[in-house]
Amino acid sequence: MREIALQGIYPPIPTFFDTHDELDIATYQRHIARLAGGGIRGYVVMGSNGEAVHLNSDERATVIEVARQAAGDEALIVAGCGEQSTRATIRNCEQAARSGADVALVLPPSYYKNRMGSQALLAHYRDVADSSPLPLVIYNMPANTAGIDLDAATICALAGHSNIIGVKDSAANMAKLAQIVASTSGTGEREKDFSVFAGSAGYLLPALVVGAVGAVAALANIFPREVCRVQELFFAGRLEEARSLQARLVPANTAVTTTYSVAGLKAALEIRFGYGGPPRAPLQPLSVEERVHLATILDRVHKNAER
Repeated sequence: MREIALQGIYPPIPTFFDTHDELDIATYQRHIARLAGGGIRGYVVMGSNGEAVHLNSDERATVIEVARQAAGDEALIVAGCGEQSTRATIRNCEQAARSGADVALVLPPSYYKNRMGSQALLAHYRDVADSSPLPLVIYNMPANTAGIDLDAATICALAGHSNIIGVKDSAANMAKLAQIVASTSGTGEREKDFSVFAGSAGYLLPALVVGAVGAVAALANIFPREVCRVQELFFAGRLEEARSLQARLVPANTAVTTTYSVAGLKAALEIRFGYGGPPRAPLQPLSVEERVHLATILDRVHKNAER
């Protein structure tokens, strides 16, 4: 198995569709090629921004295979594999491994939310990790899991499993991230590092301050160099420059995540680079007014981010 060292910036790649609602492979390849020189460390495919819930099994395999081919052998491919059952999640991990992924990103099951207590979630992740041919990154995103928010104790307990190597936390709770980092620092009896990632560029710098090693950031699809620069400035000790750049990125990050979501990310790519396309129904593309508002925000970041 390939040795995995997780750190840096990973854009969650959108899945592109053509006018017939089929996979648009050419645009997918074009997007990955554009990002390749931006300082990123790898790609997340079939995450929330990748519309994983809108893809069938064959499409999931194709997306990973195309990403691997387009990204080359050196880039890490992290594939969303979470499903509502433990069995289906394991099958997705196996398929992702066959298709060329390096790491499985696993959301907690949430359909039966009231029964997803700590013991159920611990058992789920451990069973998946026991059987998966890929190492796991826990994906904590309450907005997409009916409000299920994995607490620090649960994440730290899972970090002890040899096949669970990190967490992407999109809850924006810096106190929790700090607690996880402190408890999984690789010291003492631990034999491996556990990588903690911010789930958004909107709080990348605060996450780095408490010990995160990078981010899975939607904004890196549009401004990869700028998002990577925040981390570079932080590690170089240039905190005031990092703070200033972080602040300038926040409005664009909010627009393509909280405000407009997947449709906003695709619209941003169309506005800035001439490609993007619609999301799959029932998601709807942005209205004309929304696109105008988004374009204004993106233009402001484009002009000022590297001042």
